[in-house]
Amino acid sequence: MLDIKTVTGGPLDVNTYVVGASGSNQCVLIDPGAEYAAVNGAVCGREVKAVLLTHAHFDHMLAANDLPGDTIALGEADVPLLTNPMCNLSGLWSSPFVCRRAPQPLRDGQTFMGFEVLGTPGHTKGGICLYDWQEKTLFSGDTLFCAGFGRTDFPGGDEDELMQSLDRLFGLPGESRVLPGHGGETTIEAERNRGWGR
Repeated sequence: MLDIKTVTGGPLDVNTYVVGASGSNQCVLIDPGAEYAAVNGAVCGREVKAVLLTHAHFDHMLAANDLPGDTIALGEADVPLLTNPMCNLSGLWSSPFVCRRAPQPLRDGQTFMGFEVLGTPGHTKGGICLYDWQEKTLFSGDTLFCAGFGRTDFPGGDEDELMQSLDRLFGLPGESRVLPGHGGETTIEAERNRGWGR
């Protein structure tokens, strides 16, 4: 069973997820955009096995440089955003941010740290979601929210791609728990019934 701790913080109230098997002394971090002290507190001394991004906008990785380890896993097409403040939006919204961790590119369909990587472009070119089939839990980043979905007016955004990505997510089991990059959790069925996608 997954033990999931949510830490919300940073300038845009990003949900950072600390995820591990119940009772394990290891965990992974998803979208470490909350303040380092809060994220580190939720880690509770466990070994961080991986740091993952659903996409490479600055608000989802502001604590990444301070965390243990030297790599960060993200969708292949988003790798250039790590070191480009204009494309990761930090140059537009705040102080320019460059992620110093070495990228580990992830591709659609591969399994990484127990999650299936689902390529979900639209909010960014390399956006991904992470799905745990056993627990029926989706970490949806900024692709899908409770009662909403990601913007497409930033560099690399594409509305048609996002709608296709939503359709793909809505093919998952309806009872799947959806843990988004911002806001509260929801389910695939609840969002599918709102009529998103095409």
